[in-house]
Amino acid sequence: MSPDLEAEQQSNTFVKTFENFRFPLFLFLLTLLTYGIFSLRLGFYLDDWYIILFKQKFGPEGFWLYFSEDRPLESLPYVIFFLIFNDSPVLWALFALFMRWIFGVVFWMVLNHFFPSQRKLWIWSVVVFTVFPGFKFHNFSIMFSIFYTFFSCHLLSFLGMGKAIDNRGKPKNFWLWTLLSMIFVVIGIVPVEYYVGVELFRPILLWIIHARTYPRQPRKVIKWIILDWLPYLLVLITFLGFRISQRNAYSYEISLLDKIKATPLSALAVIVKNAVLSLTDGLFMSWFDAARVAKHEIIVTRNYPFMILLFVSLIFLSAGLLYLLKNEKIKQQFENHSWILMLLGVLLSSVSLIPFYAGGFEVSVDFPWNRFFLAMLPGISLFTAGALDYFLRTDKIKILFLTVLGVLAIGSHFMVGTEFIQQWNRQVDLMQQLSWRAPALKNGTTLMTADSTTAKYFSGSALTGPVNLIYDPLNTEEKFNFFVVLMDSNQADAIPKLETINDFSLTLRSIEFIGNTESILTYLLPEKGCLQVLSDGIVPDVSGLQFDHKNWQALARASNLDLILTKPDQPVSLPVRYFGEENTQQWCYFYEKADLARQSGDWQGVIEHYQEAQLQGFSPINGSEYRILVEAWLKSGIADNPNTLKEQLSLQYPDIGDNWCTVTKELLSSDNLPQNDRAILTNLNIQEGCSN
Repeated sequence: MSPDLEAEQQSNTFVKTFENFRFPLFLFLLTLLTYGIFSLRLGFYLDDWYIILFKQKFGPEGFWLYFSEDRPLESLPYVIFFLIFNDSPVLWALFALFMRWIFGVVFWMVLNHFFPSQRKLWIWSVVVFTVFPGFKFHNFSIMFSIFYTFFSCHLLSFLGMGKAIDNRGKPKNFWLWTLLSMIFVVIGIVPVEYYVGVELFRPILLWIIHARTYPRQPRKVIKWIILDWLPYLLVLITFLGFRISQRNAYSYEISLLDKIKATPLSALAVIVKNAVLSLTDGLFMSWFDAARVAKHEIIVTRNYPFMILLFVSLIFLSAGLLYLLKNEKIKQQFENHSWILMLLGVLLSSVSLIPFYAGGFEVSVDFPWNRFFLAMLPGISLFTAGALDYFLRTDKIKILFLTVLGVLAIGSHFMVGTEFIQQWNRQVDLMQQLSWRAPALKNGTTLMTADSTTAKYFSGSALTGPVNLIYDPLNTEEKFNFFVVLMDSNQADAIPKLETINDFSLTLRSIEFIGNTESILTYLLPEKGCLQVLSDGIVPDVSGLQFDHKNWQALARASNLDLILTKPDQPVSLPVRYFGEENTQQWCYFYEKADLARQSGDWQGVIEHYQEAQLQGFSPINGSEYRILVEAWLKSGIADNPNTLKEQLSLQYPDIGDNWCTVTKELLSSDNLPQNDRAILTNLNIQEGCSN
């Protein structure tokens, strides 16, 4: 072979390889642009914290315990993947990013296998599949990287079924592909019920395939549908039979059966109504919400990083799609029947809702219900691609609209990622400040709060994870020694009246915590300011509080500061692998140390911490944070009348002048304020003209 001919063959091989991988490469870059910007800065949220806690307490066996009450088979992939990624937030975030890409590639492969002549339509569909803005749970990296894995396996079962049909004339290959596909079905639907509804689309797909192969031969079509569906139907029936028969043993019960049995017509009417609302949210409102986000960030807040991202996304999507358009052809006659694709998208989206309605869940754009849009992604993407193809006339206009949708979706995900970063940083602040204020806690402590600024992504149960990892890292017993309760959530239902002495029980998955109303420590982390551990009935006068003031006061009275060990042999520290390096160069560090000194009655220490903070350029963030300084001056006897107190403190801390009413109001509400101090503060309150 001549050198020129060999070089030409190598060049042709490279070109062919690139042609095969150009769309997966484009999809990889699109996935990075959509989800990857914040990947190295994310941490753990909600259920991910539970999983980390169980892994740290019990090792790999902890996953079996964690999932023992529902989805027991879901534990296996956690055992496997934790051997690889351990508890690294970065590695899990990167794995979630990788699986999001694989998820899209698998969907693209399935579509192209069954309908290879419509490759351009499938590019549009998979772009929507990848960037869809309604699903906002990607950053829960541990849980949803596993869910992507399950769904990818389920989609691969469709691909394997197609391969089996293609090899029907080769029995060995046919049964090999069929067996492999059945295994993928088991992996896809048995550990998690999310995708059972998608499985019901299989006979419809088989009908489309066989109707195309055997036109006007309905008997043959029905015969092959039954034969090809039978292996997967057996898996589905076996799983559903087991799940229904054991429904009372699962934490997520199938409540729909009881409702239909009690009031069948009413239950069905509610299902139809909810399905219409869910489909409207998934197919339409998710895109309108993304547009509203873009409008707000561009016009109202003038978010320049957001606008730069939109510009980059516009260039990338338009150039990429135009390039791909040149290399993919579509049969023109299909364009007049794209309404069929829209219909199939609605049908697939509808059957995807079944497992969620069976469990009594809502499916909508609202958090946390938008997580169920994951199962609707195939249907939503087919509907959207069909709508673009049906209603728009030229390919360039279609690409323009798809580009606009993609840009809006990427912008929406950027803002979701921004919110996750803000919530993570806020949680880090909470844990840092709590560890400074409470260097150790007595076992059995219940941490209570309300008006949490991190409640969206960190419920009380979720915060129980990091609190136990920080304060009880060596505990391997099947019990929790610490628990976090948000008293403005449904957790409050398990708490008895705080005025009485009572035990109470709280459960996280299968592990119990036993608390007591005498072992409560109340804290408040306001929107602006440092964490405050409450006591003596004092409620900080800070903005953003929605929880009733009387309830806050009851929590402050129930708070037992003796649960904090002020001088432990080994103060706690935050695990660096989760929270990064500790940042003590901030006002809140000095405030928490001053408050800790206050608890010990070290009033001079309180004053010194404020002075040290001032020397380093830090000052209170809100007026409430002057309270313990004023209290320290009163307790130290530095000032014995309101004029001296005001003049001397105002001289050293000029900004306190605007906050005297806040300080006096809070201190006068104390249950343990000495009479002499009360008289001084009352006079000062009157002098300042403070309203009660």
